[in-house]
Amino acid sequence: MRRLELIDSNSLEAFNEIKPTLSNRQRLVFEALRNKPASNNTLAKRMQIPINQVTPRVLELRKIGLVKKMYSEIENGRTVNVWGVSL
Repeated sequence: MRRLELIDSNSLEAFNEIKPTLSNRQRLVFEALRNKPASNNTLAKRMQIPINQVTPRVLELRKIGLVKKMYSEIENGRTVNVWGVSL
């Protein structure tokens, strides 16, 4: 919760309104990204779940504005997007 304390009150209010509508998996992915930005693959490894459970949740969180692309990096010889919270 410490990171959320650093955001402005409007963003915090918006997140608190959206949070109850998130699925359990969306909340877990959001919390994992809140702690440290990651690519889908890195996030799947960190959470110890299959990537096909991570990628759709990241997309859903991007569509509602909670997650955004932070930067790109090379991972296993490929360029990947690294996601982080947008609040």
